[in-house]
Amino acid sequence: MDNKQKGNLATASAIQCFVSAGYTISIPLTDTAKYDLVVERDGRFQAVQCKYAGYEGNRGVYSVPLYVSGGNRSAGNRRIRYQEQDFDLLFVLCANGRVYVIPFEEIAGQTTINVGRESKWSRWERFLFLGTGGDCSPAEESVGANPSNSVKPLRDGNAEPSPDCGEGVET
Repeated sequence: MDNKQKGNLATASAIQCFVSAGYTISIPLTDTAKYDLVVERDGRFQAVQCKYAGYEGNRGVYSVPLYVSGGNRSAGNRRIRYQEQDFDLLFVLCANGRVYVIPFEEIAGQTTINVGRESKWSRWERFLFLGTGGDCSPAEESVGANPSNSVKPLRDGNAEPSPDCGEGVET
């Protein structure tokens, strides 16, 4: 797969996830926007940047570049780092099928993050999606062994523990 196909796969995965969670999806008419889609639920709109992470630095750890290199927004070979106004949520589809949704505030100022460390101490695992049939909400320190340890989003964007959620988070 080339980079364009990988980006399309990540965007399609994001659409499936958000639609199954009851969000309305809007897609820009051109590819010059700084985000790939907009999700809306309960009157709250959020711009989403979708990334495919296929490179494994270590087994099961995927590198996610947080900049544009080439493509439609850079000049020459410069890398342009994402800015706060570019998007609200980063959707990451890993080559192994794991999915993360990370608020921009968590990645601000960084050029790369590494996701996939299966440890409760991993910074990014709390943003891991538990399943494709549930809500597109992050998991709370739950990888594999304890899927019921998940969170439910509140209207203000924070989260509260939600016991007995099974494969995903129920809303």
